[in-house]
Amino acid sequence: MTTKSAINSLAFKTAPTSCKGSVPFVTRLTLRVNRGRCIPHAIAAPEGIRGQVGDALPQENGSGNQFTQQDFKKFMQGYRSQYEEISMWVNDNDIEGELPKELSGTLLRNGPGLLEVGGKPLTQPLDGDGMICKFAFKDGKVHFQNKYVRTEALMKEQAAGKMLYRGAFSVGNPSGGKFFNPFNFAVKGIANTGVLNWGGKLLALYERDLPYQLDNDLKTLGKTTLGGAVDTEKQFFGAHYRVVSEPDASKRLIGFNFVEETTLSGGNGVVHFWEFDESFNRLHKTQHRMPGGTFGFIHDILVTDQHYIVLENPINMNFGKLLTKYTVAKACLAECLQYESSKPTKIHVIKRPGKDSSVLGSKAHAVFETTPFFSFHHANAFEALEGSLVVDTVAMTGIDFGNNIDSGTSVFEGKAGKGVVTRLVINGKTGKVQRHPVVTDRAAEFPSVAPVAAGKPHQHAYMAGSRVVDEDKWGPQQVVIKVSMAPGLGTDTPFSQQQASTDVWDAGPDQFAQEPIFCPRPDAQTEDDGWVFTMVYDSVSDRSHLAVLDAKDLKSGPVARINLPQRIPYGKYWHFIL
Repeated sequence: MTTKSAINSLAFKTAPTSCKGSVPFVTRLTLRVNRGRCIPHAIAAPEGIRGQVGDALPQENGSGNQFTQQDFKKFMQGYRSQYEEISMWVNDNDIEGELPKELSGTLLRNGPGLLEVGGKPLTQPLDGDGMICKFAFKDGKVHFQNKYVRTEALMKEQAAGKMLYRGAFSVGNPSGGKFFNPFNFAVKGIANTGVLNWGGKLLALYERDLPYQLDNDLKTLGKTTLGGAVDTEKQFFGAHYRVVSEPDASKRLIGFNFVEETTLSGGNGVVHFWEFDESFNRLHKTQHRMPGGTFGFIHDILVTDQHYIVLENPINMNFGKLLTKYTVAKACLAECLQYESSKPTKIHVIKRPGKDSSVLGSKAHAVFETTPFFSFHHANAFEALEGSLVVDTVAMTGIDFGNNIDSGTSVFEGKAGKGVVTRLVINGKTGKVQRHPVVTDRAAEFPSVAPVAAGKPHQHAYMAGSRVVDEDKWGPQQVVIKVSMAPGLGTDTPFSQQQASTDVWDAGPDQFAQEPIFCPRPDAQTEDDGWVFTMVYDSVSDRSHLAVLDAKDLKSGPVARINLPQRIPYGKYWHFIL
């Protein structure tokens, strides 16, 4: 018997960019239960709307040393909206290999899912509305679900059938109206970046908004101030956070926000840190002001046993462009941010409440400067010998916020924007910073470490990287990289690139691997005893799959692939719940 039941009240009013000349339509989402499996069913959706296997580009053998325009077209296929929400047990026939029987827990992922509104495509996918994916593992089986976060902005735009809000990367007035206020710097709350399950709360995060709370079925409950914990004037909660272990083995969640402060003498950047216990009770709030750091672009933070660490990027506002381009709707707000190669990158080290500092001594904070680079994401940091700190990050020698989906392969040309795995060694006594590039011939991004190593000396880090192996050329993420080096490399022993090793899994020329996340094996004996997950988009089948890799042997390929019945647009960040 086949039954149907409505699963949401959201009706997507869209005209996908792949269907030229099509008119806006409504896709209503229901569940059709068939042979014990829930599958998506779209009502009154015109033929050819969603991507079909036949729409994909033919497979080619890539050389691995360049990223061509044909490769770019394959890559861009993954930047298309997903209109269907499904909840299903994955059929055994859709699992290649064998899921480890001891793998148990829930894997959550957030990312942009809707990349146009009312038939108008977004020029930058980073502005897409957030969609959560959930994989639940038990006894060698897996349940999959994807669902949009029903933000206030998404619901209003869907009701209107057009764009109403400006994104950080949107140009002009997205609503198409005549009135444009160039001094309104508010951006759309899209809940599309981070995801967190902590203290009984499941949260979707975006750094210029409050978190959205969801229930276990991914139903949106609404915005939350976390019981009043987010009490800053601008109520933001960052998309990144850190979870570290205390000496008593309890866990601490550290969240943050970054806000701009305008003064008569210029401006400052202000970072607020919040520490929470395992029940989501706020234990501490710390404010740190960064003089002149108004546009420091703080997207991620680091936390060690003793310190909070913030890397302030050498970014400034190009007020000429703001006045001549942005105010007449010829540039987005992000495009007006300008990398300043003549300025240093500043590393702010702040003592955690109630902690002694082996680096700062009696000081509450200090600023260390190094040669300029830009960094979105960091792997880890820890205290080392003789009052020093180690920071492992991904450093770029420049950034161009004007790049978008129309930029083509030029996005991957030159060193600007190419992520280089880098170790920074900060000497608290001398104030000097040593900068050590670790992997220079392969672009990398989205680094992370095993949870047990967070804020502590680590040996292994995992990240997504480019297939292209070259000092100057690069491409999008298609491989998963494990970088291994001794924690004391660069501190108690001289740094050498030859002392760092890499283990690489290449998904293939038509495959696009995304941010990896490490999950420890139960009763793990070593830091890398477990699995690495990554979502992969297959440009030939126009479908996505979850690859499960043995963390000790990435190059041998997945121990299991979980094939999904649909494409999942490129996402952002993961969270695993044991």
